[in-house]
Amino acid sequence: MSRKPTGRARELGATLRRYRLAAEWTEINAARSLRLSACQLSRIESGERGISDVNVARCLTLYGVAVEEINEVLAVAREANDGYRLKAHNDKLPDELRTLMHHETTASHIDFFEPSLIPGLLQTEDYARALLRWGGLFPEDGIELRVQARMERQRLLRCDRRPVMRFFIHETALAPQIFSSEIMEEQLLLLMLACNWRDCEIRLVPAETVPNGVFGGPFMFMRYADYHPVAYVENIRTSEFIEDATDLRVYRSIVNRLASLALPEGESRERLAAMAT
Repeated sequence: MSRKPTGRARELGATLRRYRLAAEWTEINAARSLRLSACQLSRIESGERGISDVNVARCLTLYGVAVEEINEVLAVAREANDGYRLKAHNDKLPDELRTLMHHETTASHIDFFEPSLIPGLLQTEDYARALLRWGGLFPEDGIELRVQARMERQRLLRCDRRPVMRFFIHETALAPQIFSSEIMEEQLLLLMLACNWRDCEIRLVPAETVPNGVFGGPFMFMRYADYHPVAYVENIRTSEFIEDATDLRVYRSIVNRLASLALPEGESRERLAAMAT
């Protein structure tokens, strides 16, 4: 694979650029104050040029960023660049959320696979709240924080420049399970509406064709116009962003396999409609 900016470098550069614009510094003036050329600063902000911890701190101090936020950005700058980014979930909000939203909003195509639940980007507020309450891992205020964060992520579905999204949902995820009939009816209605959204394709994976669990747990496979793909896997206490070439070939193979096994869009829509009645 040719050398291209990693996801970490792109995220770090985009963060520095966001703070610069918020502070109303032009690229030329900021570069001059940092003793860089405008070209160097531009390459840093695009992720094409590395930047030391010291210069990250210098940039953010120049832009008037609070110490706590500087430390958060420095934590990203210090992450290993070995093809695997492990992000811990803290008690306030999953640590990976900022990174995940960066990847989602800059991707050109995203494939989602969910074997057991409705994908987060397609969950209704009541479904998300009931799911988190049943899990019992967070206090009530922590649950509401996560529900609202999930709704915030769904702004991606309404963006004019959103990625092309393809959702592979195993049929077992559509069973009532722990949820009331009202919650599932509302959730199925949302899925049916989503079938008609631009750049949104929903494909049901039939239980009689694909044994649940054969492809492992849920994941996202994100592709970009100018960069290498990134796979995202979420666990209970950590999430992983994967850029290793060998692992990406495996995830791409799974996506291709799912595309060959899942029901076509029209048949998926019909089966959703039958479930909703």
